[in-house]
Amino acid sequence: MAIVGAIQDGIKGDFSTLAVKSVLDLIIIALMTSSLGKGCAFATIPIFIFEGLITLLARLISPLMTELAIAYLSLVGSILIFCVGVNLVWGKKFRVANMLPTVLLAVLAAYLPLNW
Repeated sequence: MAIVGAIQDGIKGDFSTLAVKSVLDLIIIALMTSSLGKGCAFATIPIFIFEGLITLLARLISPLMTELAIAYLSLVGSILIFCVGVNLVWGKKFRVANMLPTVLLAVLAAYLPLNW
């Protein structure tokens, strides 16, 4: 959600995925802070920097992105988020981190001279 949400925010200006992720992060950090101490709240700093850099980089490449590339990116991102949900419900079935290169491949596939 961090990567796809930040890219969607940078290209389209749609921060809805990042807003949902921030609410989830708030709940998780609140639980971690209650059990591990107030130092857990500082975990928000690298997350903010990471998502901010991805958003800024997405703004730089936004003139190069077509509607089809954005649609492919959103599709692959939604599938990856679904896989995370499956892992949460039924145990570790998918290695989602190994699937992250598909985000780049999805965007590159949009520029292939094929008509589906």
